[in-house]
Amino acid sequence: MLTLFVGSACADSAQWNESHKTNFLRACRREAGYEKQDLCTPLAQEIDIKIKQGGSQTCLLFAANEIATAAEPQQSERAREKFDNC
Repeated sequence: MLTLFVGSACADSAQWNESHKTNFLRACRREAGYEKQDLCTPLAQEIDIKIKQGGSQTCLLFAANEIATAAEPQQSERAREKFDNC
């Protein structure tokens, strides 16, 4: 899902901006499905904060995607650990 977004976001700009956030939210909601769409907005806000603190945009986006699309709680927990360590 986020491969195209991550690739273009990293190639065009090192900074996370509103356009990147909007693209992430759109892709996240599409991939997460109806049941998990409510995860996307808080994840986008966390990504924003973590990038401002020096976190890796690519790492955060991939981990956020894994959180939103996890089929099982264990997968979500592992993805959350990865996200928190970006």
